[in-house]
Amino acid sequence: MNTTAATSPHTTSTGIIPRVPTAAMSETKTIVTLLSANGGNGASAGDVASKDAQSFFSREESLGWVESQEGPLVKAGSSYERLRDAGIVPGQFLAVAAPDWSHNGQREFILVRFLQVTARRDGYSTSCELHCRVMGSCRIDPVNGQLSYFAGLPGYSGLMLSPTCGCHVLPEPILRALLALSGEAGEAFELGHVRWGEHIGQHAYTVPVAMSVNEVVGKRTAMFGKTRLGKSNVVKLLMQGVLNATGESGHVGQLVFDVNGEYANDNPQDGNFSIASAYPERVQVYYLSTQPRGDGEFLRYNFYDIPDRALAIFSELLTPSVLEIPEVRNFLMIRFPALSVLKSGRADDSAAAFRKLCLYWTLLHEAGFEPGEAVCAAIAARGLVNVGFTQGLRMAAWQATRSKVPPPIPTSFTEMTEEIRVLSAFALKYENDPNLRVGRTELFDEEDRVIQELLCQTNGVGPYFLRECLQFHSANASDFLHDSLRALDTGKTVIIDLGAANERIVRYFSRIISTAVFQQQERKFITNTLAGRFVQIYFEEAHMIFPVEAAGKNTTDIYARFAKEGAKFGIGIVYSTQSPTSVSYSLLTQTENFFIGHLSSDIDVDALASVQSLFGAVKDDILQFRLPGYMRVLSYSRRFVLPIQAKRFDPRERR
Repeated sequence: MNTTAATSPHTTSTGIIPRVPTAAMSETKTIVTLLSANGGNGASAGDVASKDAQSFFSREESLGWVESQEGPLVKAGSSYERLRDAGIVPGQFLAVAAPDWSHNGQREFILVRFLQVTARRDGYSTSCELHCRVMGSCRIDPVNGQLSYFAGLPGYSGLMLSPTCGCHVLPEPILRALLALSGEAGEAFELGHVRWGEHIGQHAYTVPVAMSVNEVVGKRTAMFGKTRLGKSNVVKLLMQGVLNATGESGHVGQLVFDVNGEYANDNPQDGNFSIASAYPERVQVYYLSTQPRGDGEFLRYNFYDIPDRALAIFSELLTPSVLEIPEVRNFLMIRFPALSVLKSGRADDSAAAFRKLCLYWTLLHEAGFEPGEAVCAAIAARGLVNVGFTQGLRMAAWQATRSKVPPPIPTSFTEMTEEIRVLSAFALKYENDPNLRVGRTELFDEEDRVIQELLCQTNGVGPYFLRECLQFHSANASDFLHDSLRALDTGKTVIIDLGAANERIVRYFSRIISTAVFQQQERKFITNTLAGRFVQIYFEEAHMIFPVEAAGKNTTDIYARFAKEGAKFGIGIVYSTQSPTSVSYSLLTQTENFFIGHLSSDIDVDALASVQSLFGAVKDDILQFRLPGYMRVLSYSRRFVLPIQAKRFDPRERR
């Protein structure tokens, strides 16, 4: 399929086409080689170019003749027999033309959409009246067989009232070329085929519909429609199209937030395959709750290794009721040093800093968090835990709390936690003991006491409030943020399986990973190192990520920045949900591609029409037709809504 982008001046594969100064003509047109989209069926491009100007739209082959026009609305007279034999249905594209219509030697016709038909009775006879809406005008170059499309009414639209002007079914070569129109050069992938209505059999019309990968990458794409009607299937087609088109270049990474486990896990309806299993060498999966499969990994933190970031994460993952507890709020205000400080041996690697970390680690251990090798190695590297605990203090503490002499100075992680618990209990009970001072300085500061009170449960809270975050911890966790960014940068697809996660957890992981991606792409843009690399992000249940009530409240929110600045930084998004009124209106206004399934509310369709007026013409279709995979598509390169039957995702169609 050869498609050529048209800009100003209009460029084709054979040279520059000068602009024709027509007052009411669109400033932009799209050009395709007419029969190159024919897929080998029917005549060749040379055959079409050599045909007589009247052969496509002769008077004898018309459905009827134009009788009146009111702006973009056109009425044509016809007969029941003609319409029955043609088999046309509402929503279908037709052509209005006269045999002698031409401009500078190029054949012309008006593209219209058939809306409805009404019957007229004149005495004992009955005739029909076709009601159509103008979509634009087209020209066919008889020399090279190219089709050009212009949106809006041409300046000579009054000629449509000519008695020689008829309404015609589009010949298949023209229809194929028209549906192949694309303003974006790039490898195309098949979405499905044209389907004019629900009552038309699935295979009655087999004209294929393709989409350029460049229409998706770096753009904003919306999927709306009721559940179980094929939104996820179309998302898989987009993912597969990008994977297939970028197999060699690797210039597009994809990030998928899989809230229902549809892309990470094999599905019987997809032949027990998924995006992850169909492309195992190019897909990395992180699982939140289910056991990782293949090369997948758990979506986890090792809270021992990130003391400087852990409390900020706890603040996001703990439930609001726990966060309201004063003792918990005080704990979350503490700032711990990074583990790298201890490893570096810098001047600030003080006994006080290490003691504070030991208190933090003991709290985690008491709450049931398994320690990792890095922390145990940090303890072992010091040889012993001697952080200002004099022998006199140790003797007093162990005798007061355990009624025995102290054991040898700790040299392991387990011994360290036991020592911290004993010293904490002593410090809280005997806070005026002189052994708790080093000169005039208190051995434990106020932050240390906050942790000690939690450890010893003097306030009734205890360390167990952290157990809510136990599901997000692993002693062997990798740095999934760093690893994900690296995978995306090499053109891989990263799937974050958030199946069974609640809305709060979905929001958290979506935001932190999205923020990291945005910052990386922004940094590349600033340093001029983007080098044509893109990241495509897929959001399901978009109402949780782009809520309508958030619109305009925080223009620095990461998702608001996606909508407004993402394209500049090479970031595209694909978001899906049931209702367009449940997502931010500002995002809708920035969206280039729409895939619309069945909607049951006038409010939803009106919201679409307020963003893209073309949806107003297919409002009844959207409200009435409810077939799985039946979508109304308005893409970046097409300036009309196209009804398609999306094909089913097939994992075997990979390259």
